[in-house]
Amino acid sequence: MFDKKIIKVMLLLVACAFLFLADQFTSNTYDLTLFEYFKYSSDITEQEREYLQKKKVIYHASDKNAPPFTFKDEKNGQYKGLVIDYLSALSIELEVEMEFVPKVWEEALSSVISGETDMTELIPSQERSQYFAFSESIYTFRSIIMTKNENFHIITSKDLSGKRVAIQSGDYAAEYIEKNIPGVEIVSTLDVLESIKLLINGEVDAVVGDEPVVVYFTGQLGIEDDVEILHPPLYERDICFGVNKSDAQLLTILNKGILNLKQKDFVQKIQQKWLGLSEPILNDRMSANVMLFFMTIIVIFVIFFVVVILWSYTLKSEVKKRTLELLRSRNDLQMTFDAMSDFIAVVSEEGTIENVNNSFCQWLKKGRDEVIGNNLKMFPVLDKASLNVKENLIIETSYIGRHYVLYITPLKYDDNRDLIVIEDDTDKIITQQQMLQQNKMIAVGQLAAGVAHEIRNPLGLIRNYSYVLKGKLPVKDKDPLIDKSINIIESSVLRAGKMVDNLLNFSRINDHELKDINLFESLNEIIAFECKRISEKNIDVKINCDENLMFLSNLETLTHIVLNLLSNAIDAVSSGGSIKIDCWTDTKYLYINVRDTGEGISKTDIEHIFNPFFTTKTAGKGTGLGLYIVYNEIQKINGDISVESQEGIGTTFKLKFLLKED
Repeated sequence: MFDKKIIKVMLLLVACAFLFLADQFTSNTYDLTLFEYFKYSSDITEQEREYLQKKKVIYHASDKNAPPFTFKDEKNGQYKGLVIDYLSALSIELEVEMEFVPKVWEEALSSVISGETDMTELIPSQERSQYFAFSESIYTFRSIIMTKNENFHIITSKDLSGKRVAIQSGDYAAEYIEKNIPGVEIVSTLDVLESIKLLINGEVDAVVGDEPVVVYFTGQLGIEDDVEILHPPLYERDICFGVNKSDAQLLTILNKGILNLKQKDFVQKIQQKWLGLSEPILNDRMSANVMLFFMTIIVIFVIFFVVVILWSYTLKSEVKKRTLELLRSRNDLQMTFDAMSDFIAVVSEEGTIENVNNSFCQWLKKGRDEVIGNNLKMFPVLDKASLNVKENLIIETSYIGRHYVLYITPLKYDDNRDLIVIEDDTDKIITQQQMLQQNKMIAVGQLAAGVAHEIRNPLGLIRNYSYVLKGKLPVKDKDPLIDKSINIIESSVLRAGKMVDNLLNFSRINDHELKDINLFESLNEIIAFECKRISEKNIDVKINCDENLMFLSNLETLTHIVLNLLSNAIDAVSSGGSIKIDCWTDTKYLYINVRDTGEGISKTDIEHIFNPFFTTKTAGKGTGLGLYIVYNEIQKINGDISVESQEGIGTTFKLKFLLKED
């Protein structure tokens, strides 16, 4: 049995098709949407009938001299014309008296606006919509351009630019020309007859007016051979009734009457009477029989289509069930795939990305659709991958300060695809490096303490016995060489003792302890750790610092920072170069500048020196983590670091620390 929902959808589809075809039928036959057709097909309501009874007479104002639409019969003085006949028929349909009020056209428009009369026939326009509400269309007519035969300068409507054109005052043609043909000098007249007379007298270059009216007066004046009507016409527009914008109820009543007359083909019947074999004044439309024929064909097609759909639905139901099962299984796998934190991609043998997980998309900051289907060489890190591997392959690479490991695995069930898993192990490496550094510092501290204690005792003995020897020497007749030797022994003991004190101080450093540090002494102790390398390269190291400058901070962190910068400076400086450390304070900050005369850093590299794994040293000479760790250590103690460098001149690292109170 068919799914009820499918049947409902199909029935709804058929209903929509019927409604669409019915709407096309009413639109083609009556110029109305299906909704408007039903709205205006209803009888006059009780409320509308009361309105008409209260109104008693509906006054229609129009041009008094616009044959064959409206004109005065010279024999009996009565007004006649197509519009008069239409009003008479409309009066019968609506069962209300309608009275024709002849006026000059512009006055006819004004009378409706002022409320003197109720309605007129006109062309709808945006400008007129400020004052009028428009009914459904009554008929269609064309506006034409007429010139003298000898005027060869006006061939099309565009040639009216720069010319004098006579147009009946209030005619829509004037509004149309002002919008579409610039430079036309419009001469307003009382009616079309006056416009034609101006043309005959040579006072204007052309006349624009309603085709039936212009043709009528041309024949009446007998000037058919003297004038020429241009083709194509200026425009073709619908004519409708215009009522005062505030009179919406009258508009609805008129539309009901107009629909009734359209159903009776009234306009076609009176066209022959007033226009003879002239162009039809209703838009050409398919006949009702033709429309019904096409509607029947379309309905049959729709029914056939529905039957085919229902039949195919039964055949596809089993396939759909199996497909859903496969989709569920695939979705479960995709959910697991997406839940993994590593960046994963499935790649074809040509390098086309066929699938990725959510972590991969978030890492690239791209949508899945932006990634799948593209070649892996278009994306960072992936472009380092090797394809069509026979066994598992591991590749390490770096990108924008991050370290990645690529695990490439050939898919066993499909020889043509590889699974690439990208692991970001940057944080793990940094943590390992920091732990290694911390353990190294602990080991060095322990070693320093042991060495210091072992050296201190022999140094004490040497100092004591050198003092005894010095006392045993005769005051007179001293041997200068012996005296000098004892002095050298004493000075060497003092220097070695100071180094022992430095080692002991280093071994006592506490990672969390804040203490007042004598910056001058601490810098000298740090330099002492690198004295061998400094001596080997004959580097001149100077400290420009107040000997009594105290700074509340963590000694281990400060030592680590300065020692790293000093080590980098020694690496950068050539033999015979110099390193200068400047220290000073203001009311809020301590400043330390470490300046060297090394090779300098390029503008390209200087932007990346604080990124992890960035190094300009040769392989095996550096990890690229030193300055990254320095940067983070400075942040921990509320400091800041910046760098200035010129290639071939040197580099200056500028440290800035917030002064703390005890």
